[in-house]
Amino acid sequence: MEINRRSYVPLHIQLADILRRRIRAGDLAAGSTLPTEHQLATTYGISRDSVRKALAVLRSEGVVMTTRGEGTRVRAVPERRRIALGPGDEVVIRMPTPEERAEIGIDEGVPLAVISRPGEPDEIVPADEVKFTGGGAPQ
Repeated sequence: MEINRRSYVPLHIQLADILRRRIRAGDLAAGSTLPTEHQLATTYGISRDSVRKALAVLRSEGVVMTTRGEGTRVRAVPERRRIALGPGDEVVIRMPTPEERAEIGIDEGVPLAVISRPGEPDEIVPADEVKFTGGGAPQ
């Protein structure tokens, strides 16, 4: 897996794709630490800025998490519970506030699903832990 400098695909997207494939293949297991930005830049012959952008893409997808002083680690993929939606139910996906992140105990970069049902209080859950069924909701 190499970076193709002649490709129209940006370098950071190519690196994110490479790392994603390595994670899916099990080369980088859940909980394992990724190489440092400097090591990735050297290995793939790209700038640290491109590496940072690639890691940001993976963080936004919930694939990895970065902790200051500890580096970037592969996140465990949580088992998804099914939530059935009915007529009139609405789901909004958004990023949590720092307070919500601390309260719910989710990693940086993981969005929230806010489920609104008529006549009921909103249910707020980490979006990577649920799968919606019924009601024409996203699958």
